[in-house]
Amino acid sequence: MTEENNMSDVETMKGHDSGTKTQDTTPKSRPGESNYGSEGSMGRHSRDAAAFLGLLCLLLLAGTMVLFVYYNGVTVSLEERLLVYRTSNNNLTEQRDELQVQNKNLDKEKADLKRRYNMLNQTCLEAWKEFGSSLYYISDGTESWDESRQNCLKRGADLVIINNRAEQQFICTFRMFFWIGLTDRETKGTWKWVDGTLMTAGFWSPGEPNGATIDSTEDCAEVNGINDPEKNWNDLRCSEQRHWICEKLADQ
Repeated sequence: MTEENNMSDVETMKGHDSGTKTQDTTPKSRPGESNYGSEGSMGRHSRDAAAFLGLLCLLLLAGTMVLFVYYNGVTVSLEERLLVYRTSNNNLTEQRDELQVQNKNLDKEKADLKRRYNMLNQTCLEAWKEFGSSLYYISDGTESWDESRQNCLKRGADLVIINNRAEQQFICTFRMFFWIGLTDRETKGTWKWVDGTLMTAGFWSPGEPNGATIDSTEDCAEVNGINDPEKNWNDLRCSEQRHWICEKLADQ
């Protein structure tokens, strides 16, 4: 009786154990089936990657082309600007040079105007006499012929040159002995005015000039304003002291 009960318990426990086991209902995969799926997935990923890389290359190429075009445009623009700047610089340089030349000319004109102003002011102060187209200055003191000429040159003038009878008549109104701008120092007997021209007609006193025969040192001409204006020139030693008359153009 006891053995039967034990056997029954053993069977009951086996049945309970077999009933408690979980039944695996997952279908078994066939050989090679899982590898085929993996390879297909990898192929799709490769194609996607290749397409992405191709698209990326196209984008890079397009970007490179855009940058190339932009760079060329910038380069051309810079070259054009550089050319404009160089042209402007050359123009400014030329204008600067022109202004420098104009400035030098203005300085020269300014100096000339100042000189003429000083001379005109001196002319007004010294009471020059006007006759025809010339102004005449009659000295108060006496000096040698050379000193007299230097005084005239300092005044922007020179010793008087008598060109005609009217001028001779005018200077003889100053009744004194005075030097005129006539000498034969260069060639004895050949009388020249201080401007280098030959004397063609003179108003010599009778027997004058006689420096070539009597006194070889009489190389300068004077006028005796007291005598007859038609014949009052005389040759004299240049070292003698005489008054002097300066002459210059009225528009100087």
